[in-house]
Amino acid sequence: MQTKVPDYLSEYFDEEELDKLSKEFSKDDEEILTEEEIDLSRYTKEEKDLFWKENKVRLVKRHRRLGKHLEPVYVEPLRNEERVDDERDLTEEEVKTLIKMCESDLYLFAVRYFAHYLTRPSSEFHKYLYKLLADKVYSGGNDKGVKWAIAAPRGSAKSSLVSCIFPLWCICYNKKRFIIIISDTIGQAEDFLADIKRELEFNAKLLRDFPHVVGKGPMWRGDEITTASDIKVKALGTGSKIRGRRYGKHRPDLVVGDDVENTDMVRSESQRDFIRYQWFNKDLLHAGGEEGTKTDFFVVGTILGKDSLLNALLNPNEYPQWNSKRFKAVLDFSYSPLWDEWAGLYKDRFNEYRKETAKKFFEDHKEEMLEGTEVLWPEGDPYYSLMEERISDPSSFSSEKQNESVDPTKVLVSKDQLHFEDFSSTKKIIDILEDKRNPRFGALDPSLGKKATSGDYSCIITIVRDIKSGYLFVVDISLQRRSVEDQIYAILAYDDEYHYKLFAVETNAFQYVVAENLRKKSRELGKYVNITDINVYQDKKMRVEGIIPLLLDGTIVFDSNKYSYNQQYNMAIEQLCTFTGEADKHDDAPDALSLVVSIAKKPKFKLVVSQNK
Repeated sequence: MQTKVPDYLSEYFDEEELDKLSKEFSKDDEEILTEEEIDLSRYTKEEKDLFWKENKVRLVKRHRRLGKHLEPVYVEPLRNEERVDDERDLTEEEVKTLIKMCESDLYLFAVRYFAHYLTRPSSEFHKYLYKLLADKVYSGGNDKGVKWAIAAPRGSAKSSLVSCIFPLWCICYNKKRFIIIISDTIGQAEDFLADIKRELEFNAKLLRDFPHVVGKGPMWRGDEITTASDIKVKALGTGSKIRGRRYGKHRPDLVVGDDVENTDMVRSESQRDFIRYQWFNKDLLHAGGEEGTKTDFFVVGTILGKDSLLNALLNPNEYPQWNSKRFKAVLDFSYSPLWDEWAGLYKDRFNEYRKETAKKFFEDHKEEMLEGTEVLWPEGDPYYSLMEERISDPSSFSSEKQNESVDPTKVLVSKDQLHFEDFSSTKKIIDILEDKRNPRFGALDPSLGKKATSGDYSCIITIVRDIKSGYLFVVDISLQRRSVEDQIYAILAYDDEYHYKLFAVETNAFQYVVAENLRKKSRELGKYVNITDINVYQDKKMRVEGIIPLLLDGTIVFDSNKYSYNQQYNMAIEQLCTFTGEADKHDDAPDALSLVVSIAKKPKFKLVVSQNK
């Protein structure tokens, strides 16, 4: 049987994809449909024919009237009726073939059953997500389930896909038995569930193709439903108890997190710690229980700050078991200077028609201003609209549209501005580092080391100063959570290797104890590390700002090889490049670097007194 796929699919698939679908569609139906499915369809049709042979009418529920008025209450209209019309010419077997194809193709499923959601062409982000969700669930993932975190720009239509279409696909094809949908509030999660309920009740295409699934199930509440096919879907807010939940013998086997954080949660340190370390790590991740239920986790949202849970999930150093992907609304910005002129027009407070003026300026120079630009979703988030958002609120644009964990307008230095060399392969640098005449300096930013997983890091940085050029080479960075005793032994070990000319320890508050214990242990072992106390009264941000010129002009040089392969070195550079001086959670590396540079710099002046003049 040679057929072609319905014409409407050409709106959503390119020629190559259509050709592939057509080949699948043209396969012998008996190869695609199982005998059980064919018998079920035939049985359902016979039952219908038999009913109308024996009956001329059927009873329907009468509409309730509103008071004295004769108008009936609002009745939800059927959705997606146009797709039923589009496939009216297909045979029953061809429809069954398409239904079967949708089981392994989430995008095709979305196109056929949810045309009312797909009002604009899908972006690369949407297609990536369709394929990811289908592949991981349809293929069965692994024995322990899959864990994926996706950062998507705000306004990218992710919720329709992740919290409505995807769960409905799992329901229609009986892929999951207990689905949990989580959002930052229970109200938002219930809104997602309401969309699912609406589709199961009023989607004309689903009503035709999945009669055993649709309609109200035995449980049909705002926060929880049980479908006609005996699948439970539960809506929960962030922080709700999940561990221990079950439906009959079934534990949750799919958890969908859609924007599980809001701005207030991310701003509060106590809420951040509770959500991540107590609720997420100790409760949510154990939703499958001890029976070994294979639970798939998909968390999708927008990064609201560098200390947010989603940003941590994207970092393999924090959650190595999780896979992740970060999407930006703007992939390539324009370099045209005309945008600066446009910005002046857009913000001209003396012109009440400034937006119209700026828009006309853009239209007149559109080709040049858009040259070299690329956006993730041209039809849904065009470049001009994104630039309007960027100029109105740069900080919000960076986090919510670009998914940058730190506002680039607030960081003191970016990675692109740092100077890197390969210390292991550049002969000139090798000679400098091997020359014992070039002094070694070290510094410690201490920590109490009380919390093994969430406390502050202690940072030990070692640099070599070239006496000829004055360059400062950062040869080693040790960034670990460790006890005071471990910090002391680490310094003694580094001194054995580098023979520091001077080693700095910050001695504010409890840090004084570290310095004194280091001196004591140094004397006991006969090592005599040359320790200098630095009692810092200056604001930390000002201290770090003091070394920024040396970072920018290349006086401070980092090892590109260690940055690539040494995790602690890499983490330290990340701390430096995300430091803002505004409630940074981890600032140990920038602080230690400012300390070691302060003792490595040659004094510019010599104090002359009567004894040495």
